[in-house]
Amino acid sequence: MSKGGNTNIPETETRTSRVLFISSGDATAIFNENRSNYKFTLEEAVVVPNHHSIVMSLIGAEIPYSFYNFIDSRNTLLYYQYNPATGSTVYAAGVVAPVVVLQLRPEGNWNAVQLAEYITRGVNIQLGLAVNSFQMLFDPIAIKFKFIMNTTGRVTLAMKNSPNLVVDMNEEIGFDLTNTPGDPFVENVGGALPIRYGYVNEPVGGTGIGIDTYLDGGGHAATPISPLIYLYADDVCDMSNSIRTLFVRSNLTSSSILDSHVGGGFSNILARIPIDKEPGEVINIRASDGNVHQLLLKVKDFTEIHIRLTNQRNEEINLNGLDFNISLKLDFIENKRLQMPDNIRELVDEGKKEITDIEKVDKDLSHKSGALAKTKKKKVKTSKSK
Repeated sequence: MSKGGNTNIPETETRTSRVLFISSGDATAIFNENRSNYKFTLEEAVVVPNHHSIVMSLIGAEIPYSFYNFIDSRNTLLYYQYNPATGSTVYAAGVVAPVVVLQLRPEGNWNAVQLAEYITRGVNIQLGLAVNSFQMLFDPIAIKFKFIMNTTGRVTLAMKNSPNLVVDMNEEIGFDLTNTPGDPFVENVGGALPIRYGYVNEPVGGTGIGIDTYLDGGGHAATPISPLIYLYADDVCDMSNSIRTLFVRSNLTSSSILDSHVGGGFSNILARIPIDKEPGEVINIRASDGNVHQLLLKVKDFTEIHIRLTNQRNEEINLNGLDFNISLKLDFIENKRLQMPDNIRELVDEGKKEITDIEKVDKDLSHKSGALAKTKKKKVKTSKSK
């Protein structure tokens, strides 16, 4: 632990700050076999007297960009249903069933083009179809994925009524759970107007043939449509959905930062770290980068500090075996004793009393001045009579 100089802070009359450097490689304990979740024990306790408090701030960090945007148990599965003939999607108990499951392999940092190529190839291989029978493409202008069925059949992506909404990649592809109008499908019925697409929803009761809503301008009607029309995803793709930003959390910081993820209540966030590097590089935070948020701690002493590195959903980040470092600044401030503010009603009453007293004094002075004038007048009359 680094210690500052011997000068006093004028505002608090306390010594200058101390800095605590911590590396996850020096952790006293590692939790969940993950180096982004650890505990560190100090040789000497940090203690302040009751009339002082500790202010903590993150002034430095070195975090390797070794984590992935697609990981198992979070967003590596795609559920879909295939119908080789014309006909709607089948549901069972409110979800698309039966389904085929495509798993993204390996875990890693996939970009939009790579993901589209992998899903296109994987679906066609699983279904035993020719190359590009089903196609998923990335449109860089719209920043959206688009889909098409080039041979007879129908593919429905279980984006809204999936058997497992926890680990699928619906938001990454562009179909969030809130606004998606149904499960997107693309189909090819052959003939002069082969290409059709739209959304399908579960039937009344949840089991049976789904209810189709065609968006291709014609559907089963005879309205001419282009054979090259694609179904575009409802939203832009979100390749960083699983890890939008990084948060350093601590057991000591539980009453200084409000977080919408917990309903706007207090959280254990110590600092937010933006991801401004590419995979394989190191994310650096320095005190010189800008203002540093200072957190007032409730504790007066501590010997252990528990550090967690998470995403925006408070899910632990997997650094895949690498360590990260942080620098914590500890300022010691004196708790100023504040005078209780006066009651506003008492102030008003006191003001009225002062006005009354002043008016009384004015009347007394006026009365005395009048009496004095009369006395002087009598004396003048007396002297004239003599």
